[in-house]
Amino acid sequence: MIPEKFWSEDRFPVVYENHHAKAVMVDMDSFRKVEMILDNLMHRESESEDNLLIVSGLLEKILGEVRTAAACDNWRYALDEL
Repeated sequence: MIPEKFWSEDRFPVVYENHHAKAVMVDMDSFRKVEMILDNLMHRESESEDNLLIVSGLLEKILGEVRTAAACDNWRYALDEL
């Protein structure tokens, strides 16, 4: 695990256009790390937990509950309480 936050604006030079940040310049080693991470995400195998949620019908139940739930005013507090 990487001990520092790798993907951060503070780590790479920012390119500005009309005083607005538009892009970052990335060295090739950093680009390769990000490319590997994205490639792994795009080509990962489905996980058994994902299949269990789908086959059991639990995923649809959870989605239904989420869709009908009221928005939380203090979502950070609610998340911390979980």
